Amino acid sequence: MAQNYNTKNEGSSKLFMGVLVGAAVGAAIALLDTNTRDQVKTGSKNIGSSTSGFVRNVKDNPGEFKNDLSGRFQSAVSTLKNAMNEAQSLYEKVNEDVVPQVESIRESASEIVESAKEATEDAKDIGGQVADASSEVKEGVSSQAGSTESSNDSVVQLNKKSQNTVDATPQGDIPGEVGRDK
Repeated sequence: MAQNYNTKNEGSSKLFMGVLVGAAVGAAIALLDTNTRDQVKTGSKNIGSSTSGFVRNVKDNPGEFKNDLSGRFQSAVSTLKNAMNEAQSLYEKVNEDVVPQVESIRESASEIVESAKEATEDAKDIGGQVADASSEVKEGVSSQAGSTESSNDSVVQLNKKSQNTVDATPQGDIPGEVGRDK
């Protein structure tokens, strides 16, 4: 096991050395160009001066740097707390206002669907009654046509619902109690 660990370290070491040598060769080739050398010099001076200025500031005024950094952290924490409070308020508002409304709408939709099913069943029942009345009328007419009586006094026997329909006036009165003038 120890030998395996050493082999991995040697491989990592060779890789690291290869990366360093490649970077050095690439930098040397890049520095052959005059513009690149000038940019590297300028960039190095800028980094050096800004770093030394920062270090000098921290060294000269460590309390001010600490206070500044502490103030920035406190400001960030305060902003984060406000955001969390607003998120909590939004969550509560959704739970108090929106969720009950959605539940109410869902219940209303269920009631509407149930009413539509009942209306469909009622319409089927009415259609069946109309079909029954139609067949009764057809049976009466066909039996009258097939009879050998020559008298015009023949009467077709209708059930009470069919008779009410026949008795309805041409003005559009609805047979039965509803719609009749009393």
